[in-house]
Amino acid sequence: MGLYLKLLQVLSAHGVQRIFGVPGDAINPLLEALRKRSDIDYIHVAHEESGALAASAAAKLSGELQVCAGTVGPGAIHLLNGLYDAKKDRAPVLAILGQVNSEFLGSDYHQEVNLNVLFDDVADYLTEIQNPKQLPAAAIEACNSAVANNGVAVLIIPNDVGEAAVSDLPVSAVDAEKMGTIHASQETLKAVAEQINHAHKISLFVGEGARNSRNEVLQVAEHWQAPIIYSLKAKDFVPCDHPLTAGGLGLLGSRGGVTAMKSCDLLLIVGSDFPYRDWFKDDGVVIQIDSRARVIGRRRPGAIALHSDVATALCWLKDNTQPRSDGGHMDKIRRVKDEWDTLLRHQEDIDRSSDVIHPQSVARLLGELAADDAIFTCDTGEVTVWGARHLKLKTTQRFTLSFNLASMAYAMPAAIGAQLHFPGRQVISMSGDGGFNMLMGDFLTAVKYRLPLKVIVFNNGKLGLIKVEQEAEGYPEHETGLHNPDYAALAAAMGGTGFNVSAPKELQSVLKEALAATGPVIVDVAINPVELIVPPKLKASQVLGFGLAKIRELV
Repeated sequence: MGLYLKLLQVLSAHGVQRIFGVPGDAINPLLEALRKRSDIDYIHVAHEESGALAASAAAKLSGELQVCAGTVGPGAIHLLNGLYDAKKDRAPVLAILGQVNSEFLGSDYHQEVNLNVLFDDVADYLTEIQNPKQLPAAAIEACNSAVANNGVAVLIIPNDVGEAAVSDLPVSAVDAEKMGTIHASQETLKAVAEQINHAHKISLFVGEGARNSRNEVLQVAEHWQAPIIYSLKAKDFVPCDHPLTAGGLGLLGSRGGVTAMKSCDLLLIVGSDFPYRDWFKDDGVVIQIDSRARVIGRRRPGAIALHSDVATALCWLKDNTQPRSDGGHMDKIRRVKDEWDTLLRHQEDIDRSSDVIHPQSVARLLGELAADDAIFTCDTGEVTVWGARHLKLKTTQRFTLSFNLASMAYAMPAAIGAQLHFPGRQVISMSGDGGFNMLMGDFLTAVKYRLPLKVIVFNNGKLGLIKVEQEAEGYPEHETGLHNPDYAALAAAMGGTGFNVSAPKELQSVLKEALAATGPVIVDVAINPVELIVPPKLKASQVLGFGLAKIRELV
């Protein structure tokens, strides 16, 4: 059988339903193989970067292998940003890269680039198929690597090799849900339990690695009356209304989360590789539970290692440690949290201004109006702040952004990937105007495939977060302004539906109408261009820098 037909057979065994990309000469044999099969669709995006971001988002939301493809040279290069997003957020993605005919390799041929070197850093697994006999073994290994390591695999296939025939051998596929679990030794568990029993103020810091252990996290928190701090990745599975939820950590976090970190004498880090060391406390006992041994202690040096499946370890600790009824630790945090929440509610109040829409109101309303199982995709920029703090999620909703790469333009391509993978769910893209502008041509993809996603553009006419960063460093704002189109008119021109809203009194009704509309929608929301971002803790240098910047702007 043909090489690409065999590759598609391997992908089908892993449950792959679609491949994102742009057709091109070196992957035309792939398109021909897809034409002959009906179980895998080719999603023709406007830009390969959108395809890779869509694949990354679908992989993050589903935990299942996703695939993107790019032809020789620029087509492959365009995939890199989305693949780095998958790498940094540990999403299983396979990239299929076309290459020039094998006889021309190394001759600086037309469009030839050294894909082996170019993709070496982003890929956990990379191989170039120079002999058809490498398949199906290489394809099986690539897919299994992506699934087992939650990472990026890359197959480079020269055009002439892709047209060759291969042996029809059996396929072995790894199922991530059926992989074994890691168990810590009894000696280690008992030592950790002893530390917990001697502690007075326990806090939990929960990350993405605890996603499938939500019930165990809540049970052990209740057992110890321990506040739950969460990373932004864990926002959509740690319930915001749980009485033990303290809040997030970091610049996008909350004062409740910061207080819970500072005031504990024992911190249990559960499935998190939170990179910002400055936000961890320096003293006290720190225990880190993670199934990945290599991440333990690299963010908080000195952490006691508990290398284990998260759910298994938490269940054992709950059954082998003393329950606690003293809520003094949590009472202090709850007071701080209540004050912070009061501040957020004031910022979210749609009536606090009669002539300008505050972005906090938009985020709050989206959370209230969205379907109970809605999926929110969020851009990088100021909109990340509004989504992190003011979007109140229900327990069955999902939230995704470019967490660790923090790439602009993520939200709408991610919404495309999410809508295709979860066709029955409402998908809402919270897009900054700067991020949306980068890849807005792929709204055409949503129209082409009749995807009913809703793009909410937070339009402040500038790169707002860059402005904040400039001013915090003492620089006056410079070159952050944007020249934006009428996004509602753009939506209509592309074949979708568009809405404009600039008056606070019209915001709720417009969002309701937009969310209820059929087909792809863009809502152009004119938000306050000078909205301030208040971090959960202020550094003197930030205050001084902001003051200096404002003086320089005036001068």
